Amino acid sequence: MIVRSWNLRPRPGRYDDAIGLITEGIKLADRHGAREIRVTQAATAGPNTGLLVLTCEFDDLTAYGTYLDDTSGDTEAQSYSHRIREAEAPFTYETTAVLVEIDLQRSDAKNGRGRVLDARLGRPRPGRWDDTLTFAREAFDLCDAHGAAGCRLFELNHAGPQSGLLCAVMEYDSMRAFGQAGDAGMADDAARRLTGTMRGDSPFEPVSSGLFTEVAIL
Repeated sequence: MIVRSWNLRPRPGRYDDAIGLITEGIKLADRHGAREIRVTQAATAGPNTGLLVLTCEFDDLTAYGTYLDDTSGDTEAQSYSHRIREAEAPFTYETTAVLVEIDLQRSDAKNGRGRVLDARLGRPRPGRWDDTLTFAREAFDLCDAHGAAGCRLFELNHAGPQSGLLCAVMEYDSMRAFGQAGDAGMADDAARRLTGTMRGDSPFEPVSSGLFTEVAIL
């Protein structure tokens, strides 16, 4: 699975306008074959709080490449691309990236989506790739057991200095479900052991984390 992401920051007083312009882009992306188009907002993410993240998915790189070819030949899509970069745009276009999903071969994994996303970025340490994936499998199994709707792991590509980072995304049906999972994790010996690993001989370097909520687009 391939995911394209765009990070967009609404200008002060222009939030509704920003959502309106993003909605136009969603319609264009849908017309050219993008799937699972979503908008989330960083609810608690340090300096990234308030950021809007637009994502869409493709089955593989060929489908993604076809999407790029199609939009590059569409005058409406090209006009839209210019509009979002203008000084008068209701948001600033901060970054974009391609994320490639990593198959962790979790046969019993949940595949649901939720309205609350717990996203965590980390960089595998040299020689610790397999250990990092093992850690992710164990962490995702625990999240599933404690109420996550679904968990996925991605590697960032074409993301500038963030290329090579891993992004773990755990989704929950609600903030309450997220909170209940956190409480359950703090009382779980296996979860505490994983937390201890992160604070000791971690196979990856934690980079950032954020809690995002899905934005309803009409």
